Amino acid sequence: MKPITALACLLAAVCALPVQAQDKSARMYKCVDAAGKVYYSDKLNPDCGQGKELNRQGVEMKKKDPAKSGQSAKSGPAVPTTKAEMEQERRDRALMATYTTEQEIDAARDRSLAVPAQGTKSVETKLEKANKKLGELKKQADTLAAQKKPLPASLLEDVSTSQKEIAGLEADLAQRQRQSDAISVKFEADKKRFRELKGIGQ
Repeated sequence: MKPITALACLLAAVCALPVQAQDKSARMYKCVDAAGKVYYSDKLNPDCGQGKELNRQGVEMKKKDPAKSGQSAKSGPAVPTTKAEMEQERRDRALMATYTTEQEIDAARDRSLAVPAQGTKSVETKLEKANKKLGELKKQADTLAAQKKPLPASLLEDVSTSQKEIAGLEADLAQRQRQSDAISVKFEADKKRFRELKGIGQ
């Protein structure tokens, strides 16, 4: 008579249980210790060197290979999942559809800078005139002060008005300069991204 193996005894014991006692979710594990001895249990011993799960027929169950499950994702191009990635992909498509060379990006930048440049020149002209007017008003005030004469209210009002005008023009000029800088930064970033997508300089 052939000797009964430990696995056969375990299966026989499980099959001998009443139907109510055979939980369908119950699991069996095979453990091989460091000495090569085999144990079977309904719980996996954390100290087990080689532990494998068995099905109800006592056959070892194969584990899914996580590398294979993610293989399909690695084999093809990365699909954007987040809102930021989708927005970046949209911008990249628009960038490549708009320009074919870096020179075209530079030309578009120059066209965009032309409008604020014209406004800046106009403000600079007004600011120059306002500073000149304020200088003349101050000379008048200095002359009267040297003669120890009181300064007319109209002169003081003109000085105050000129100072406010100059402050407003300087603020306008600073704002236009910030707009020009923002345009330059945007097109520089577009050109850098264009080179990355084209693989230029890599």
